[in-house]
Amino acid sequence: MKSHILCSIRYSIVLLMLCAGSLTAADSTGEKLLVRSYFEPIFKGLSEQLSTYESQYKQDPVAYRDFIDQYIRAHWHAGSTASALIGRDNFRVLDAAQRQGLVAAVDATLERYAFEGLEYYGGQHFKLVDVAISASGKMGWLQVLMESPIIPDLNLDILIKRTAQGVWKAVDVRFKGITYVAVKKHQFRKILHKKGSQALIDTLTVKNNDFFATLCSAADKKGDQPC
Repeated sequence: MKSHILCSIRYSIVLLMLCAGSLTAADSTGEKLLVRSYFEPIFKGLSEQLSTYESQYKQDPVAYRDFIDQYIRAHWHAGSTASALIGRDNFRVLDAAQRQGLVAAVDATLERYAFEGLEYYGGQHFKLVDVAISASGKMGWLQVLMESPIIPDLNLDILIKRTAQGVWKAVDVRFKGITYVAVKKHQFRKILHKKGSQALIDTLTVKNNDFFATLCSAADKKGDQPC
């Protein structure tokens, strides 16, 4: 039971990390309200889709991938997450092909987390509670309440970043003071420093490909993403 609860929490964290949608930043003092008004429908829609189509998503990985594409993928900045995982200085020295490969591998890894956690979805609903924007206007936090019928309600924080194009996107998630990047960065950097960027990319790619090959084989799906 404890393992099930922990997996349920992990799944919720991954979904929240991925669903923090994009929003063009406003220049007015009402930016905080604008951000809130944009994100609230996203969390409502996410909750409604999962609760309505849970059974279909668990049986059909292509349908669940469509859900991820429509409600999630466009709304997080995988490049910023990848940079944070290996360190900004390490990310800057990568050439264009290495950066592209690493970002794609991180993107696929986050998608894999969402698929792995779907088994533990337990009717959670997500509600935006508060928004905080930094004095610089470049970073912010979304405080989200996860309401669950099987475990006590939890508060999660999503780190958002305003991109160079003026768009807000998610880059990290914090639970009880610990962020996803803080948990994973040591593992990523260890591989990078010992074996290089391509080894890190290959490690992630192999895990992702193996997972989706098994998933799609069991679901008898082939040809459409992620199969």
